[in-house]
Parts: sequence; C-alpha cells; structure tokens
Amino acid sequence: MRADRVRKSVGAEDTFAADIFDLESARKELVPLVGKVWRYCAERSIQGRTVTLKVKFANFQQISRSRTIGGVVAAETELATVAGTLLDQVFPVIKGIRLLGVTLSNLSGSAAEADRQMSLTI
Repeated sequence: MRADRVRKSVGAEDTFAADIFDLESARKELVPLVGKVWRYCAERSIQGRTVTLKVKFANFQQISRSRTIGGVVAAETELATVAGTLLDQVFPVIKGIRLLGVTLSNLSGSAAEADRQMSLTI
C-alpha cells in the first residue's frame, strides 16, 4: 500500500556552523535556500503565494515570519525579495542565528494539485 499526499509547501533550510549576527551575512545565506526552493518549484510547475521565513537562534528559540502576496510568486527574484524583507524584520538580533529556512506555500500548479489517491496493490 502506498499513500500519496498533495504537497502543501516547498522549503529549504540550513544550519550554520557559526552563528550569524549581521544582516548582510544572513542575506547571503538566503540566496542558496531561495534558489533551491525556486528550482524545485520550476521543475514541477508549482507556484505559490505565501513565503515563510524560519529563524532559529543560538538558544534554540524559533520564530517564523510569512507574507502572502496577491498573486503567485512569479520569479526567483520576487521570492528572494519577499524572503529578504521578512529577514529585515528580524534584525537587529541579540542572539546569533543558527538556522534559516525559506518555504513557499499556498501552492497551485500541476504537481501541487494532482488528484492523488491511496492505491492498494494486491
């Protein structure tokens, strides 16, 4: 038996060996995360409207910030801009940032909306 579920979000995150304390370093760390999310979505014709930024601090406190836009995120640069704006709201930080994550949700597109059912193989 195999269960397939409709994907609700696409995300990427990274944990850092050294904590991040400055905005510019944090922005640089967002670039590969945004790229990974965008490539996954582009390869599968998935689009989304909600961008979420996940931040975990050195003391393991975790926060998230999200923004839903009027239409779908139309380009990787738009995803990066929204994620960067959400990151700006977190600074300045007192505790260093240990982990950053970017997620795109409120999805639509062929892979996100595929009608999937549980199949039973005998």
